[in-house]
Amino acid sequence: MNTEKQAIQNVINICHDGAKGYERAAEEINNEEFKTIFNRLAQQRKLFIEELKNDVRDQGITLEDSGTVKGYFHRNWLDIKSTFSKKEDHQIIEEAKYGEQEAVKVYDEALNADVPEYIKEKLKQQRHLIAGSIDQLTEFERETV
Repeated sequence: MNTEKQAIQNVINICHDGAKGYERAAEEINNEEFKTIFNRLAQQRKLFIEELKNDVRDQGITLEDSGTVKGYFHRNWLDIKSTFSKKEDHQIIEEAKYGEQEAVKVYDEALNADVPEYIKEKLKQQRHLIAGSIDQLTEFERETV
């Protein structure tokens, strides 16, 4: 797989992980406002995936959106962990924030890869929205402590 395709595939994978993670967080969190926001963020990550897949499809590249192995194990660990303990809202927010920080790293790597400029612009826009989510999650943390 060439570096351009791999960089975009990594972004799609982390967005898939983010969508699944936010869906899981929405199920677990008690605060209804946060639940709504998490569901919106899950939808946003799914939109990011579709936008990128459409952009690369124009170049004849097909990508998968199955997520990362790390994300899969993280979600399964959370499932096991939640079976034995009830999570507090601040813990769920903290985990979501960690996931977003990981996403920013993947986006930064993709922005440094040799991808077409129009895809870099899309990546910059999406990264900006993820950075905004981190700020929002930080505010939520303050409200729950």
